[in-house]
Amino acid sequence: MEQESKYTLKSYTLSKIILFLLTVAALAVMVNTNPVISRFLFGLPVILSGFLGIAGVVILYKGRNEPIDEKKIIAFVVNSAMVLLIVAIFISNTLY
Repeated sequence: MEQESKYTLKSYTLSKIILFLLTVAALAVMVNTNPVISRFLFGLPVILSGFLGIAGVVILYKGRNEPIDEKKIIAFVVNSAMVLLIVAIFISNTLY
């Protein structure tokens, strides 16, 4: 009997939202020419993606006993990358 992986699905859904937000941020910067508006259009989705990445890693940790499949691997890679990005942003803003 196959075990239902509800935590993996939640984390995978968050990783899809993260990728969508990053795409919106990149498109907003490419289209917009006003630097003040571009700062908010880029910064807000990136910071929101970082917090979603932290939530995704926590949810994925709760489902650590679920079977490993491609959704779990994709969710782990995307969420971990966002956690690393948000930590790097916080450290660089703190130090410089």
